[in-house]
Amino acid sequence: MGLGDQKPAVYDLIGQSYNVTRQADPRITQALIRSLALPAPARILDIGAGTGNYSVELARQGYDVIAVEPSRIMRETGKQHPNLTWAEGFAEQLPLEDNAVDGIISTLAMHHFSDLYQAFREMVRVTSATGRIVIFAADPRLCPDDSCWLKEYFRPVILQSYQAYQPIGNIVHTLQEAASHNVELVDFPVPHDITDSFFASAWRRPELYLDKEFRAGVSPLADCPDDMLQPLLERLETDLSSGAWDEQYGIIRTQDTYEGGYRFLVTSV
Repeated sequence: MGLGDQKPAVYDLIGQSYNVTRQADPRITQALIRSLALPAPARILDIGAGTGNYSVELARQGYDVIAVEPSRIMRETGKQHPNLTWAEGFAEQLPLEDNAVDGIISTLAMHHFSDLYQAFREMVRVTSATGRIVIFAADPRLCPDDSCWLKEYFRPVILQSYQAYQPIGNIVHTLQEAASHNVELVDFPVPHDITDSFFASAWRRPELYLDKEFRAGVSPLADCPDDMLQPLLERLETDLSSGAWDEQYGIIRTQDTYEGGYRFLVTSV
């Protein structure tokens, strides 16, 4: 998450149920480890760690992990492991010395940063000269308009999210400028059985978007005003009940992966 103007109270609220729906997905975990290309027990910093879903998975793999998270509730409900240390802090002002870690991960947190370039410069500052930065990010603009039912039913929410989710090309350019290295961009088609319940995770299970607990762990939905969100949910519920959703989008239920606009960004420092 970013600095104080990112509504920490909202994310404290999200944090109260975050562990229920947001579980680390092993495919994301392995992609992070593969991209870091560092043997355990390398020291890894997880920025915007939430409740530590991916922090603890790396800790279990033998890495020495520091989880930085500004939300008090997220930290207090965060996962624990002997190889995992929690710290309060923001991406733009990391509470670490220069060259303090061997590598950095950040998963679906970048849209909360208040100053992207400053956050990236901080990542470079605290990472050793042989380290890597691995960011898992989302750009909803990358979802194909003709097949993305989420854009059809949640268009106002997605359009509102454009204010926080920068175009992936802009992010790549900013990271390259901050790190002075090329950025590798790796696609991540969302598996139908993914265990980390972020916004597009239930693409094959539209009924989940009607579940209040599911929505509570997804910041674009949890932070959406009721007067905007409720008509969208009512339409989805009606179309699921009538069969209209399945008539138009039912083929999706047979697919294994989905283009949800998720990418890994990998760079050296």
